[in-house]
Amino acid sequence: MNTASPTLKFSISGLRGVYPDDISPDQWIQYVRAFAAVLPAGPVAIARDARATGPGLLKVATGVLTLLGRDVHDLGLVPTPTIKAYVNARRLAGGLMVSASHNPAAYNALKFIKKNGMFFDAEDNEKFVSALNTTAFWGDFKKQGRVVDAHDAAIDLHIASIMKVVKKPKRRLKAVIDPVGSCGAEIAVKLLARLGVRCEAIHLAETSSFPRPPEPTAPALKKLAAAVKKHRADVGFAFDPDADRLSIVDEKGRAIGEEYTLPLAILSAVKPKSTVVINLSTSMLSETAASMRSCKFVRSAVGEANVVAKMQQLKAPFGGEGNGGVIDARIPSLGRDALAGVAHIVALIASGHAPLSAHVAAIAPTVMVKRTAHNVTAAQMSAAVDRARGLFKTAALDTTDGFHLSGTLAGGDKAWVHLRSSNTEPLVRIIAEAASKAEVETLLAGLGL
Repeated sequence: MNTASPTLKFSISGLRGVYPDDISPDQWIQYVRAFAAVLPAGPVAIARDARATGPGLLKVATGVLTLLGRDVHDLGLVPTPTIKAYVNARRLAGGLMVSASHNPAAYNALKFIKKNGMFFDAEDNEKFVSALNTTAFWGDFKKQGRVVDAHDAAIDLHIASIMKVVKKPKRRLKAVIDPVGSCGAEIAVKLLARLGVRCEAIHLAETSSFPRPPEPTAPALKKLAAAVKKHRADVGFAFDPDADRLSIVDEKGRAIGEEYTLPLAILSAVKPKSTVVINLSTSMLSETAASMRSCKFVRSAVGEANVVAKMQQLKAPFGGEGNGGVIDARIPSLGRDALAGVAHIVALIASGHAPLSAHVAAIAPTVMVKRTAHNVTAAQMSAAVDRARGLFKTAALDTTDGFHLSGTLAGGDKAWVHLRSSNTEPLVRIIAEAASKAEVETLLAGLGL
């Protein structure tokens, strides 16, 4: 592993980098071999998104696994939550998702899935590194694995698991989807049909050159917003390339931002007095939604695996991340699931006669600003937070994942700021949130970075 490369990232979000510098075929072979060495005996599922290098790298991984005597369930072009649900429900030994998620098209990645459908945690990653550094074992020529086409079975399983949780609403809606020409297209169309939703689409056909920025932030969704207005739809849904993140456009053609996805799903799906787990970088909007449902909320370290681990520890039925990641413990994807998010938002809109914009307006607004910085050390982050502490009347520091300072500002409003190293890119993320833009800017300026 080229640990000196600034673009190669290895974390609980998987192993990702730029092709071919970080993930050339010869490196890829060793990564897949080490992954297989960590797993228990049994079949392995494999899937990909629409990146140009995806089909070739998937074939390389399939060849490695079958040479090692593993049967491979080839899911083909399906979302990350779909392969996770399939691995979990079918009790396979593990799974590999070939996708760099929201990263630019030049990137690709291996997302390592263990037998319960969850991503590798820090301990699993240590075992992977150890296996990577040991002498290669290439199996027995007499014991070759076989390849099973599991594309349709995986999609059907994922949809069926969602429909057990979210019933088909009586009120019929219209939606427009934007799957960015990737693996969320087919399953989204089929799921909406099962929910009785009339579906229009943009960017539906598979393409390796993503037709918009892969991260579904509000500025990237202008075409979807226009399509929602054109078709007089109730809602617009946008995915990232591996469809674990969901962003929404309301019936007015307004891209409301990824941070509203989770709170709206909470309002739709969570029973009163439940526990909701969100990560340290997730908006206070989700806290507000949890409070509206009389629920307790708990924060975890950033990263899907960390949120799920905390959910399991607390036996929390629901959680997620503010980047559009909805996690419903009743669905076997056991992680961020854009399709589950779609179903819950449809159920929310169809539950009465209020439009989506009214549900958004019911959640007290905040202002969040996200920035990035390079070459910032942990000591510099700590000093910056110490400087900002003086702006708070009361403050608490959480160092579970970087430096998270939260509390009440001198004026009485709640606010927080979070500085942490990214799990997916070689940079530091700086996020601040407060009731007003002026308060956020003052908070960021107070960091002195």
